[in-house]
Amino acid sequence: MAAQASDIKNKLNQIYPEIQQYGVGLEVEFDESKKAWMATFKKDSHQLSTHLEEQDVDNCLQGKECYHFGIQLGQFIRNYCEGGEACRL
Repeated sequence: MAAQASDIKNKLNQIYPEIQQYGVGLEVEFDESKKAWMATFKKDSHQLSTHLEEQDVDNCLQGKECYHFGIQLGQFIRNYCEGGEACRL
C-alpha cells in the first residue's frame, strides 16, 4: 500500500496532539526530486521543513516508529510556539 499525504498527516495529528494544541500548521507532500516525503510545520511567520525517507514513513504508518517526525516537531514547537513554558513537550 502506497502512503498518502492524508494518511501521514492524520497519523501525525494522532500521535502528536501538540500540532493542534499549539495551532501548528502541517503540510505533507511527496517530493519527486528527492524521492522523499516533505513535512512542513508552520506557526505564524516561522516555518520548518523536513524530509522523510519512504521507509521511515512506512514504519510510522505501520505503528513501528515515528522518531524522525518527533524530533523535528518537538524542536519546532519548543522554538516557535506561543506561551513559552506551555510549549514544553
